[in-house]
Amino acid sequence: MPVRSVTKMGGKIAMPLGDRRGFTLVEVLVASMILVVALLTLASMFPVGYRQIADAGRLTVAVTGARHILEDIGDVPFNNLSNLNGVDTSSNTGVIAGLGAPESAIARRWRYMLAGSGNGFTFTAAETAAWGTVQTVGASARVWVNDAANCPGPVSPTLRRACVTITMPSTPPTTVTLSTIIVSMF
Repeated sequence: MPVRSVTKMGGKIAMPLGDRRGFTLVEVLVASMILVVALLTLASMFPVGYRQIADAGRLTVAVTGARHILEDIGDVPFNNLSNLNGVDTSSNTGVIAGLGAPESAIARRWRYMLAGSGNGFTFTAAETAAWGTVQTVGASARVWVNDAANCPGPVSPTLRRACVTITMPSTPPTTVTLSTIIVSMF
């Protein structure tokens, strides 16, 4: 291989080109540190992304549960809607135990869907067979119908305002509140 050099007034101003391919150790270390910092930054984003996905999943379940409950409330006879005021699916005592036939069955299904059995609350074999195996999420639902403190709305003999609040277990708890107005046409 010929050696090239540039001379200026008899002195060399450039070193001859030789077989000096590759990176120096300093260049490799600097590039490695930049790569490590970039990868650590990306790795720190995964837990945040996972948490956001989990929160979105809980929010979806809460909204779906609240919509389901509001649809069920629409199936209750208008004059019986007030019986559902104060239903809390996390409790086995109180309002659910004292409900009449159509409302009790609906409230038990809400409990089955969201909270599952426990806390002294059990389901019959017929309910389990009818509703299938559900993976409950430990949520609770509160239902208010024309409750001035929790569900304010129009007061009329032909109107009822129903509010549903679903609380999903998380840190902090995810809470969704939906409401609707039900009108008696006859």
